[in-house]
Amino acid sequence: MEYLQKENLVLGCGNPLFGDDGFGPELVSRMKDAGIETKFGNISVIDCGSGISPFLNLINASRHNIKNLFIVDCGDFKGELGDILILDGKEISNQNFIKSSHSMSIAHEINKFSSNVKLILVQGKVDTDSMNLEMNEAVKNSIDKVEKIIFNLVGEVQ
Repeated sequence: MEYLQKENLVLGCGNPLFGDDGFGPELVSRMKDAGIETKFGNISVIDCGSGISPFLNLINASRHNIKNLFIVDCGDFKGELGDILILDGKEISNQNFIKSSHSMSIAHEINKFSSNVKLILVQGKVDTDSMNLEMNEAVKNSIDKVEKIIFNLVGEVQ
């Protein structure tokens, strides 16, 4: 569990079988393909699929060096497709209007977390009743933007 020793951890959440919901895993895949973890020794990126709670519980129960946790997901916050919303971990429990596409309920785990937590949501359109491997173009176009946001946030808090 080398990622526990990194200062920055990106958790990409979602299920690519439901189109836009695969945003988090797609971001992680692109970051890994670009060699981000090798280029910057202080960051780790993980595709946690639709199961973020076990990762958060493991981190909370472990000794770790994580200073900044970035949770990236597709959600519905009533924006336009591809819009990006960044929330501080302390705000998450107060944001009842946000609906993650896989009913992610992580406020409890995040409230226990000792590090800086940012939830980065991209407005998508997800129909969990029908599988669709294609992401909307507006959502796909947000991948580079979210990657830049993460690098800017890492730079601000270092």
